[in-house]
Amino acid sequence: MGGSTSKPAAMSHERSAHFSKIEEDIMCSVCLTEFNDPVIITCGHTFCKPCITSYWSTTPILGYRCPECRKVCQKDQLIPAYRLKNVVSTVQLAAKEAQYKPAPAHPVQLVYTDPQRQMWLDETAVDRCFVNSEVSGYPLCLICVIGEKRKGKSSLLNYILRALYNLEKGQPVSLGGADETLSGFKWRSGTDSVTKGIWVWSRPFILERNGEKMAVFVLDTEGSLDIESDRETCIKLSALSMLLSSYLIFNVNTSLKTTELDYLEMYLHVSELTGESFSLQYLQHLNILVRDWHDPDNCGREAAKSYIDHETEKLRKSSTYHRVLETLRSPSVSGFLLPHPGKAFLRSNQGRLSDMDDDFRDHMITYVSDLVGGVWLHSKTDVHGAKITCGHLGQMLKDFVSTLQREHFSFASPLEMFYALENMKNMKNTVKKFQDFVAKEAPMTSSPLKILRVTTSKMRMKVSDEASRLLHEYGQSLRGDNDAECQKLVDETKTLLDQEVEKFCAEYSKRFTKCAIGMGCAVGGGVLTLAGGIAGAAVAGVVLASELAAFVGAVGGGVAGGAIGTGVGAGVGSVIGHKEKKKDQKTDERSESTTEDTQQLVVSEQLPSL
Repeated sequence: MGGSTSKPAAMSHERSAHFSKIEEDIMCSVCLTEFNDPVIITCGHTFCKPCITSYWSTTPILGYRCPECRKVCQKDQLIPAYRLKNVVSTVQLAAKEAQYKPAPAHPVQLVYTDPQRQMWLDETAVDRCFVNSEVSGYPLCLICVIGEKRKGKSSLLNYILRALYNLEKGQPVSLGGADETLSGFKWRSGTDSVTKGIWVWSRPFILERNGEKMAVFVLDTEGSLDIESDRETCIKLSALSMLLSSYLIFNVNTSLKTTELDYLEMYLHVSELTGESFSLQYLQHLNILVRDWHDPDNCGREAAKSYIDHETEKLRKSSTYHRVLETLRSPSVSGFLLPHPGKAFLRSNQGRLSDMDDDFRDHMITYVSDLVGGVWLHSKTDVHGAKITCGHLGQMLKDFVSTLQREHFSFASPLEMFYALENMKNMKNTVKKFQDFVAKEAPMTSSPLKILRVTTSKMRMKVSDEASRLLHEYGQSLRGDNDAECQKLVDETKTLLDQEVEKFCAEYSKRFTKCAIGMGCAVGGGVLTLAGGIAGAAVAGVVLASELAAFVGAVGGGVAGGAIGTGVGAGVGSVIGHKEKKKDQKTDERSESTTEDTQQLVVSEQLPSL
């Protein structure tokens, strides 16, 4: 980062080396851990008192020797090392504090694209920043800058970081001291870009107002508007920027040229389609920041409004940029014109306010102060206006990038990317529909009687039919003209549904077996009635062996494994067994409840046939 030198790093390394040496000096050579109640023996070496006592627990032939120097020492002359004990406590406390001390805030790369145009996501960083952090339940504002490389995006965000830091501390908004070197996101003057992909400041700024808290994140991008990048990479990065941001800064140089308008038209299309896929509000706020404006005497917010109105009038006569035209007329768009920062600022490469031209510094302070002061107006929301939480946004980010990572997806246009997102969303919905179906067919609260009325073979047939129906429905819903990709999606969905079918059927089979055995035990009346026990075993055996449609078929069955169990015997065994169980005070309520269910079944289904 700007202004850093090697001296602090060297000093830090030196302190770390000293600390490691101290840790070695307070280690017992017997247990190889830090001293516990250290004592000095007569040769001068130090050990844990329990260690040296245990070491000398038996009388050796050659006397009590030091574990280190092997000199003979007096067993009863153990001198407490009080100062060393205090040093050990101090080092242990320092190590514990260092372990739990949070790392300084720094830029973290969330996303990057490789030479094969595949997008990668650091899910650990997403979890740490959004999903599993203390702010996961907070609403959020996310400030993001997109635009052509090497046009001051990173340095702008570093000034925003300073202002947010002061706001979080309850201090007046400031861009720092006049001679303070700029640090934060990596930046420097020149033609080569520094940031690749999408970076986020590792720690959100927590603001509080009227008892409500909000997390403010700051993002930096590179490659979303890069003439050296391919169109597909631009589409992916711009879509992701649109998905994340609630305050999007479109950073352009000197004016809105044809290149910027082309990309902005694409950005807006991506934003519209991405928002639809993830049920997010379309383009919450777009700020057009024009850098190096040609008229230093006519800059700022009001000048930008006049400029945007002028551009809108020009676009009205053209049919090329209809989304740009519609957006520029929207109240969700604002603008700002910044003059050139001055040669001294560019030459210094330090980002100091004192190196800026006066007019640029004044306008930059106004711009950043207005932006930061209005963050409460730009909470991330869904299409219904409900606030999105950090955890929710982090999960959407994972889903979005996982779709873009698919090798057989290539996006020559925002519409193709939208089709891919919709197809993936429908795939997940299809699997969810199947899960809901099986949960309704055999809920975990189902009684044993209900489970036993549908055998595993019939249940498999039922859920397999539903999986086939859902797969056909999914195939009909696919969008896009690439038949090969659509077939891959169908095949993948079939695999997922097949896995769900097998998973459910295996679980249902276990439940069916457990219920059959339970019913057999209940019919038999437990171990207290031998005849009933035999009949109950026959019941369970017949149910498991034949898997007849109804439990009644098992009760009315015959011979199973040599055990004789008739419908009459089962009924009698049930009644007698139930009476015997009532006499047994050791039987728990669950067994009694199951037996009562069985009695009802036997009475309702068997007695008429007698």
